Amino acid sequence: MSRLGHLLTPIRTALAPFQADAPLAARFRARQIQAVLRLTPLTMLANVLNASIVGLSFRNELNPLLLVAWALCVLYAAGTGIDAWLRWRRFRTPTTASPGALSRATKHAALLAILWGIVPVLMMPLGGPEARIMLTAIITGMICAGGFALATIPTAALTYVAILGLAAFIGLLRIDIPMATELSSLLLVYALIVMGSVLSHARTFGARLMAEAEGERQRQLLGLLLNDFEENASDWLWETDADGCLTHVSARMASVFGRKAQSLMGQPLLGLIAHTLDRVPEDERRAYTELRSRFDSGQAFRDALVPVVLDNETRWWSITAKPLCDSAGAVTGWRGVGTDVTQSLAAQREVQRMAHFDGLTGLANRNHFHDALSRIEDSTEVPALLLCLDLDNFKSINDSFGHAFGDGLLRVVAQRLLGRTRRSDVVARLGGDEFAIIRWGEVSPEEAEELATRIIRSFEDPCEVDGIRVRIGTSVGIAMAPKDGHSGEQLLKNADIALYAAKFDGKGRFRFFDYEMDTRARRRLFLEHELRGALTRGEFQLAYQPIFDLDSGHISGCEALLRWHHPRLGLIDTQECIAVAEESGQIESIGEWVLDAAIRDAAGWPAPIRVSVNLSLAQFIKPSLCDTILALLDAHGLPAGRLELELTESIFLRDTTDTEGHLRALRGAGIRVALDDFGTGYSSLAYLRTLPLDRIKIDRAFVQAITHHPETAAIVRAIIAMAQALRMDTCAEGVEDIAQLNALHAEGCHTVQGFALAEPMAASALSAFLAGHVSIPALSSRRRSPTERQTGSPH
Repeated sequence: MSRLGHLLTPIRTALAPFQADAPLAARFRARQIQAVLRLTPLTMLANVLNASIVGLSFRNELNPLLLVAWALCVLYAAGTGIDAWLRWRRFRTPTTASPGALSRATKHAALLAILWGIVPVLMMPLGGPEARIMLTAIITGMICAGGFALATIPTAALTYVAILGLAAFIGLLRIDIPMATELSSLLLVYALIVMGSVLSHARTFGARLMAEAEGERQRQLLGLLLNDFEENASDWLWETDADGCLTHVSARMASVFGRKAQSLMGQPLLGLIAHTLDRVPEDERRAYTELRSRFDSGQAFRDALVPVVLDNETRWWSITAKPLCDSAGAVTGWRGVGTDVTQSLAAQREVQRMAHFDGLTGLANRNHFHDALSRIEDSTEVPALLLCLDLDNFKSINDSFGHAFGDGLLRVVAQRLLGRTRRSDVVARLGGDEFAIIRWGEVSPEEAEELATRIIRSFEDPCEVDGIRVRIGTSVGIAMAPKDGHSGEQLLKNADIALYAAKFDGKGRFRFFDYEMDTRARRRLFLEHELRGALTRGEFQLAYQPIFDLDSGHISGCEALLRWHHPRLGLIDTQECIAVAEESGQIESIGEWVLDAAIRDAAGWPAPIRVSVNLSLAQFIKPSLCDTILALLDAHGLPAGRLELELTESIFLRDTTDTEGHLRALRGAGIRVALDDFGTGYSSLAYLRTLPLDRIKIDRAFVQAITHHPETAAIVRAIIAMAQALRMDTCAEGVEDIAQLNALHAEGCHTVQGFALAEPMAASALSAFLAGHVSIPALSSRRRSPTERQTGSPH
């Protein structure tokens, strides 16, 4: 029962998405029903149209009386829905609804589902192939459309989809075709997916209602606090003659001016206020001009704001006044009240600031950003540039140093963004480590590229927080209006797609949006969804690429490479798989599986041969990494010296002391450590000098160009010489022909791997490969001596 209760928890949560008192719950129910009723005319029209098609198609196969009775029932159900919609329109959108209203909606949905469930059960076996296809299309559309239309009332939606989906399942089973079982099962799966979508939408809808209710409550609370403040604020009375000179001064007014009441008598009220304006900013002086125009109009006015400087402090007064008139209607003076509203005005401004600006960074918040973005409308085509930014590796840094450090880092990032943009730009923090920049007006692609490049380069220098220096990069997605979107929502979506493309291409770069990216983004979302169950479904496999020792010519090790065989898409590109796993937070579990499988396979290889396993940054920063690996080695009986862990240069983003501690723990346990893809990242010589490493792996980009570009050969030569000086060996990746192999051997490279020697292969094929005592072909050039490598000459 406990397992069943656990499985039913999401359903219960969706069916009761909010907890509120009775009045608030009644308002929520009304919102649920209103969301459904808005689509009622369209859905009922679809019911009538589909019923007409079914009736015409089966008029000769089914008893006419039975067919007419069924059609009348559908019309009755549709009429009931239209009647409810008309009553809703007549009463001007009721603000509350009883639980019975939801119950009636559920019963109506069940009635429609039963009526349409009759169609596949009774009519599917009677129709021909064309009729069956038509029925299947109608029922599938009814399931999907009905589920989504009723999604805000989850009990109605689930009831409708469950009844109609089950009926369709039974109807397909009754037809005599070879794939009836497969089709019925597929339709049932679609119905379950729709039900899952209903639950997700119901939770989102309920959360939105709760957020709106909480926001309204907060606004009411702030209003009450401000009103209470204003009611208890001190005010003063005054009166002037026709010339505006004071004829009555209250004691409170005298104390506000810091003078005796008698000294204020006869003084012009506007003159006393204007006397202090020379120390007020120009934009605030306009308030005095407006106040004077109110007096000149001869009409009563309320709450005219004006700044006054008293004791070197700017105060804001609210002036309310009415004219004093004689029997002829001529103005003989003014009488009114003044109130110091400085604190209440500051409170209002703070509330407004909090509603539009991020409390952590001081940048515009999501609300302010969307308000600004709403200027872009379909009809106006406002030119604008939108940049979406996402910090690279922020999650790892936040997990390593804590949330307080992460908050400080976000403040540093905000200051750098403000320093690289204009004052007229909207710089916003959308949440987490997501930022956005809006620049209004015509912006050329070259200017957009220059801005994105300037922002990316601003993060090349480490950020310092609390004495700790870390490297944090950023990726940028660029969309331009109206070219990439005629609405703010569309422009933001396309900028997000461009941002994902930038991160997928390697981070620390920018990308302009193009419409091919939309297809890639949809694929990425699909892969992220499929990846969540890939481990349990056994879709992952390991392939092993042998690593050859150039001195002996024999295999010294094998690198474990992850392969994802998707049942529908086939073999997924490894880089794409790893990128999706890292961004979706699934890389740790997949990495642990790779370690376990690689160590298990390597335990059956001949003793000298090592296994190399790539380690993600998320795995590396876990304090328990060394203990976990040692436990796996002990469980499978593999000596620690036969395991080599490959790390990329992203470890340099972290604190060096912490990184060095992790590496020394691994080395102390006997595990070898290699630096992968050297030359493509930060490549700091200081890190190579201080970090305990065994091997440097030369990136394939250098290997493939070594025989064509002397400059590349010089770089490879320098890497090998540096590694030898630091007592490390080297391994060249991506060797694709014998010429590259000879060049690497001549430069003194220790080990190589690539298609020219052996392609990655499954564990079973590798065992036979190793048993064959394979060695690399004879090398045509001898190894150069250190002196020859320095001079570049073999003589």
